[in-house]
Amino acid sequence: MNPSRCLVPILLVIYLGLLFSCSTKSKSPTAPCIVFNDTICHLSLSKDHPRDSFDFVYSNAGDKKLAIYSVDPSCHCLTAKFEQKLLAKGESSYIRIYFDATNEHGTEFWRTLDVYTNARKEPYTLEVEGTME
Repeated sequence: MNPSRCLVPILLVIYLGLLFSCSTKSKSPTAPCIVFNDTICHLSLSKDHPRDSFDFVYSNAGDKKLAIYSVDPSCHCLTAKFEQKLLAKGESSYIRIYFDATNEHGTEFWRTLDVYTNARKEPYTLEVEGTME
């Protein structure tokens, strides 16, 4: 068998592997990068105390300043407050959510919040789950 005939397919596989790995790399290190301490919040509520709040703490792990554009809850029973400021690398802040289960029926609930930032096009999804006792 001719060694040059084996070398061409091997080089092609190596080239395609390198090409694929470069195309799937994350954004450049100068981009903002949001990191949440928690992406799921669990609340235990009762008929006597149907309201609660929680802080989703986040920080900027990227080099470029991070901005949160909006936070969109999936239900009217869930609201969110956050500071609209730019976070430099290493800085932290929070999104405070308020959940009102006064009109909830059943014993378990699950809601989401979509967080839109300048870190990526798709929103980050935070979850609020819990029980009514």
